[in-house]
Amino acid sequence: MRHFSRRSFLGAAGVATAGAVAGCSSGTGADDSTDAAGDVVVGPGGSYVYDPDEYTVTAGETVTWYFDSPAHNVGCVPDDNRQVSLPDDAEPFASYDEGSPGQTVQQGETYEHTFETPGEYTYVCIPHARQGMVGTVIVEE
Repeated sequence: MRHFSRRSFLGAAGVATAGAVAGCSSGTGADDSTDAAGDVVVGPGGSYVYDPDEYTVTAGETVTWYFDSPAHNVGCVPDDNRQVSLPDDAEPFASYDEGSPGQTVQQGETYEHTFETPGEYTYVCIPHARQGMVGTVIVEE
């Protein structure tokens, strides 16, 4: 079963909506959803979660994390946290610079990583891992 990202769904929905309202006047009152910029929302509403906390992609796909609130990061570097795991031969990844696991991403920014190796990746928000801010990306062949 293929997982469709929110970005793909929203893009298709936007095309369908644009076609449906063609010829109508456009207002400025539309409010974009905060998750429209990413596959995974980091800290929605200031919470200590990733939404969704589990996400499935196919090898070669890129996942985008959207930072809905400040003071969070994405870390999948085993040396930086014992909860982190990744498949053998997979490259670690992080939204922070090497050696700076406390570095966070600004609210409204995004972080992307392309997954080449199939398997299960468990990542954390280093500042909030003890509060249970853990996510998983499952990469299928």
